[in-house]
Amino acid sequence: MYQLRRPTAALLPYVEHYWFVTSSLEAPVDLRVDVFVDARADLIFNFGAPYTRTVIAPRSSGAGAGEARAIGTSNLDAQRLVPIRIEQRGLVRATGVRVRLGGLAPFATIALREVTDRTPRPEEVLGLEARALEETLRAELGLDAQAAALDALFVAQLARAPRLEGFTRALAHAVEARGGASVEEMAERAGVSSRHLDRLFAKHLGVPPKTLAKVLRFQCALGALMREPEGTLADVAATAGYFDQAHFIKDFRRMTGGVPRGYRGYYPPEGPSDFAPNVVVFLQDAEDVPA
Repeated sequence: MYQLRRPTAALLPYVEHYWFVTSSLEAPVDLRVDVFVDARADLIFNFGAPYTRTVIAPRSSGAGAGEARAIGTSNLDAQRLVPIRIEQRGLVRATGVRVRLGGLAPFATIALREVTDRTPRPEEVLGLEARALEETLRAELGLDAQAAALDALFVAQLARAPRLEGFTRALAHAVEARGGASVEEMAERAGVSSRHLDRLFAKHLGVPPKTLAKVLRFQCALGALMREPEGTLADVAATAGYFDQAHFIKDFRRMTGGVPRGYRGYYPPEGPSDFAPNVVVFLQDAEDVPA
């Protein structure tokens, strides 16, 4: 069973939702999720069967294509620049945190560039408090109580977080421009030089500004492709700000492992407004997400 809980209001700018996957002897899990490149992170507390994490980028791209690892421990699946496939079967009990773009910044105790495309233990990035949280979650089966424990950790860390106004302004401008903002424009919004902006993004996002622009353009194109299946690939590419259709297809393969036609019109009516194949809200039971 897949269920969600929303974080407390103070955390909504940083955390999209908490998610929970549970199974029983009568109803074991058989899960497969493709996660496309979106420069976001997932915090995963795994208390059941190991899962397999496979890089699904095209083999021609390098980037560890085809690499598969069995992971049986809790980890932070940090901001990714390669698409991955998660497969998990059997008796599953997992608690996760879906972090918004840039949302990990206030909580990280290290520069996030150190963990891009890695799966470190939670305490390596969030500090020793994450280890205590893991034990609390392991002992607590109630989902509301687990969500409350997650809230408590993040709210406490947020109160001690450094001020990140410059980074936040630059990131918001990049998102608003859907990848069309230049590094110089983002630096101006942050009130810093372009070189200093690179350092801010390396520390607080783990992804350079130019790479983020590519990810945002891809996500814009992916959304258009799924919502408006009648549009031509050239139209989709142009709307998303690609120089031409060939560049769009190349980025699409690099960030999904597939080709655009496979996702044309792939948008479930019951999906959320920001649906992408790695957002699995639509797979949830019919009940609404609890407030």
